[in-house]
Amino acid sequence: MYSILIVASWMLAANFYPLAPVWLTLLMPMLLTAAFMVRLIYWLRSGTAIDDQNAIPGVLHRINWVAAILAAGILAWAAALFPYGGPFLQGHVTFFLALSAISTMFCLIQARAAAMTVALVAVTGALILIIWSGNATIMAMGLNIVLAVAAAMFLVTIQGRNFERMVAAQIRARQREEDQRRLLRMVDDMPIAVLTVDPEKLVVTYANETSIRTMRQIQDQLALEQEALVGTSIDVFEHLPHGARAALSDPAGLPYHTRMAVGPEVIDLQITGVWAEDGAYIGPMLSWAIVTKEVEAEQHIRWLAHHDTLTRLQNRARFREQLDEVLETPAGPISLLFVDLDGFKLVNDTMGHVVGDEVLTSVAARLHEICTEQQAAIGRLGGDEFAIILPSGDEERVNQFCLRLISSLSLPFRLEDQRSVEIGASIGIATAPRHGKRSKELLSRADIALSVAKIAGKGTFRRFEPEMERQVQERVALEAELREAIRNRRGLYVFYQPILDIASGRVTAREALVRWHLPQRGWISPSYFIPIAEQSGLIRELGLFVLEQACSDALQWADGARVAVNVSPGQLGQGTIANAVLSILLRTGLAANRLEVEVTETALLNEEASGIGDLRHLRAMGVRVALDDFGTGYSSLAHLRAFPFDKIKIDGSFVRDALTRPDCAAVVGAVADLGRRLGVTTVAEGVETEEHLKLVTREGCVEVQGHYFGSPEPEGRDIGEVSRLTASA
Repeated sequence: MYSILIVASWMLAANFYPLAPVWLTLLMPMLLTAAFMVRLIYWLRSGTAIDDQNAIPGVLHRINWVAAILAAGILAWAAALFPYGGPFLQGHVTFFLALSAISTMFCLIQARAAAMTVALVAVTGALILIIWSGNATIMAMGLNIVLAVAAAMFLVTIQGRNFERMVAAQIRARQREEDQRRLLRMVDDMPIAVLTVDPEKLVVTYANETSIRTMRQIQDQLALEQEALVGTSIDVFEHLPHGARAALSDPAGLPYHTRMAVGPEVIDLQITGVWAEDGAYIGPMLSWAIVTKEVEAEQHIRWLAHHDTLTRLQNRARFREQLDEVLETPAGPISLLFVDLDGFKLVNDTMGHVVGDEVLTSVAARLHEICTEQQAAIGRLGGDEFAIILPSGDEERVNQFCLRLISSLSLPFRLEDQRSVEIGASIGIATAPRHGKRSKELLSRADIALSVAKIAGKGTFRRFEPEMERQVQERVALEAELREAIRNRRGLYVFYQPILDIASGRVTAREALVRWHLPQRGWISPSYFIPIAEQSGLIRELGLFVLEQACSDALQWADGARVAVNVSPGQLGQGTIANAVLSILLRTGLAANRLEVEVTETALLNEEASGIGDLRHLRAMGVRVALDDFGTGYSSLAHLRAFPFDKIKIDGSFVRDALTRPDCAAVVGAVADLGRRLGVTTVAEGVETEEHLKLVTREGCVEVQGHYFGSPEPEGRDIGEVSRLTASA
């Protein structure tokens, strides 16, 4: 633009040189040329591109002002020359203005405002000069010039708009490129391995740094240098699932997620699509990672959720799920077996939980071996209870299977320390669909059958019968009534059976025995309701009732005999029995030395639970302690060493059979001799005849108890009411 203006200005000045003053033909062109050269040098130095987009409005603003000033200057100079020429030179001036305007406009096409400013200044000036000349030819030329300038303005407007759009598009493209570069830098730095793939050729087109590092970990499995990953077919993953291959080619299958094995490693692969702004599909992007450890952890967590960590068998939840699955898709009758270990609690309490766990592990191994042969599923429900799903309803087959289980679990278990442990097993059986079609029903009825098997003597099995369920319901109802009876102290009575000194015949003590009467059922056997009290946790309240009633009654006895009260295993080991006894003694006023507490050997099995400690506290208070049913429990001599008992009561079964079985008589004599050596009183229970009395006297027993000397009877105030209840029954 400036080159055109310089040439055109000097040509105009040359034509007017002979006619116009020197300052117009030499000085003014020189000033204009200097201005043009300054601007030209500025542009040459500044370059043709503007890097800072924010600077563009300022640049355009300066261009507008410079263009206006230069146009005004050129117009003023041309107007000053106009009067010195004739029509021909005046036409040259007009032509100069038009040429300058049009050429400047096209050179300023990127700055429409500046181009329009030049055009308006030039056209306005040209029109003034044309009108001033009054020459028709010049006026015609002027009209043509105006039209040409107008056309140029129109073209400049269109081209300028297109240029602005082009610039805007370039800016957007540059911004996208910058965004893409930034995105690629971010993707490169991501801790996730990322690949892009050509959707047609299925060739890797991009791999970030994490992909390269990850590829090194499985390089031996792929036989590929990690640096050669880009440009390689996606078949480098030899075991790529068919679904993943289809998703790479067809975006309709996206997003896609899968896991695949590459040698010993597990690859987690996710495929998503990349789309352009116009919605066109560019291609798939893969994010992948080696998740071998995560998969192993997930599998371990799932295993833990479904298995028992000690025995590695199915746990209760998973076994229940499997039972539901079997019942939903029945292939014939099935049998559900509940297996409970007999004597395991004794082992666990006396030998410790470590030994108990070792026994459970060995039990699980034996069960697993037998069940695998029979294609039976097995699970541990908890504690020492196991459950088995046997795919058979044939009674003979199930019976043989149960006998084999019981026989196997009855064999000794050899421990790591070379000790040997013997336990047993009881089994309850429920069969589907005969005993139920839902897992809840089968589990409940197998449990009921197991309870019956244990009551029957353990080491056996029982199949569920409807009568069993009725008995359980009756037992539950009886428990509720017993709880009500204890709470209201109604229907419970304390009977007393005398204990006599053989030498003097004097009553030395009376044993307190609880009795229970229900209006609808009459007298309930202690052998029936005492186990219910123990299993339901009511034995503590029942024991305290008997203890308080016995102490209160003993205070009224004229002969000053002691009162003996049985203490259940459930009352010992809690650290509460000593305080309860002291409170009752203080409340009733009975002397501590007139109270005897009788404990069975089973109550002393878990010394760790402080059962012996409770007895020591009672002994320190002055209360006498007797060992009841001696000879029928576990490790009797060890108990005599663990605690200095005041009295040993020989179990009545030995006394009753002593007349016909020499071994029983020998036991009676041995215990009596042991008591004499230890300085402990021995009491023979179960003396019912004179022959029994003679035998225990001959064997050296000190005291006797039994129906020969008196049956359990109520205290005086209760005799009338008990007689009435007995008569009405």
